Amino acid sequence: MKFLAIALVIFFAGVAAAESMEAQCHPACRWSCDDPVCPAVCHPICERPRCQMQCEKTSCAQCTVHCDRPVCSVRCPKEMCEKESCPSCETVCAPAQCHTKCTAPQPVCSPVCEETKCQWKCRKPSLCPKPKCELACEKPACEYKDKSSGCCPCAQNPGGVNSAMQGANSLLEEEMHADMRPSFMEVMSSLTHREQRGMATCCPCA
Repeated sequence: MKFLAIALVIFFAGVAAAESMEAQCHPACRWSCDDPVCPAVCHPICERPRCQMQCEKTSCAQCTVHCDRPVCSVRCPKEMCEKESCPSCETVCAPAQCHTKCTAPQPVCSPVCEETKCQWKCRKPSLCPKPKCELACEKPACEYKDKSSGCCPCAQNPGGVNSAMQGANSLLEEEMHADMRPSFMEVMSSLTHREQRGMATCCPCA
């Protein structure tokens, strides 16, 4: 019966080592994406401009008078006499022919407008590269190869043997009396003998 109990301890040691290995080897994987940036296509929408003409104050117009040459003639009485009281000859001219010519000053004007009011209207670009994603996984806490890769030799690992014995004893509580269960020294001796014969043993690494 003790041989059966020792065999159960060895079995529990291997199971516990495998479960410990699986618990530590569980990395998480996440999507890693880049972040391309594309400028939006925008154009301004402006209100109709409000402008008015503003001129500087002007000076007075400059005017000149132009007249035609006078048309004159000499008139003498029909009957001439040599006395002083006799009528003399006189010069008679036609009415003056004049006109005024004025030159207006050149106006100095410029348009004045209110501040331009515009708003931007934007839309999505038609050409923009899509984000590139890659599924990346964390490096595992251990290099998992097979069920025995997380094992440590039992003869050099008393802590692992002790945990395996506790699991086996809980299974044998009802079927085997406490006096019939192997002691820690008996289990260690059996495991050491197996390793000396070249048989591999597997216990959880403490």
